[in-house]
Amino acid sequence: NLLITSTQHARFELGVCMAIYNWEALTVAVQSFWGGPNSEDKRDWMVGSIVELYEQQLQVDSEDIEDRLLQIMEDEFEVAVEDDSAYDVAEKIVRIFGQCREGDFSLVDSLYQKYQSKANRSSAPVHVVEQEEVSGDEME
Repeated sequence: NLLITSTQHARFELGVCMAIYNWEALTVAVQSFWGGPNSEDKRDWMVGSIVELYEQQLQVDSEDIEDRLLQIMEDEFEVAVEDDSAYDVAEKIVRIFGQCREGDFSLVDSLYQKYQSKANRSSAPVHVVEQEEVSGDEME
């Protein structure tokens, strides 16, 4: 029982998604298909698995989340993450939950904006080239 509204829960899910999608170690694993052809699905499943922790337990701490993240990375992507990045992601998720429970979505919003700007840069190189051409013409 999360003791939060459906809106807060939806924002929390988005926050978990963004924390995990912005995790560099996982991004490399997904882009390199270390989890096989279903790497993106495994990343989404990881998000659900973390949200589920909160649905199954009254108290969730960053160690619980870190353990789950590391276990999934090892089992599904055959990656042993040895830096502290999984702990950093876990800490962020704990902060996200605390904020969402209070009705504060600022961290979720900033993570979403960060992800969107990164996604726009990487998926639309043609758009960037067009912008450069336009700014080049303006300079002449």
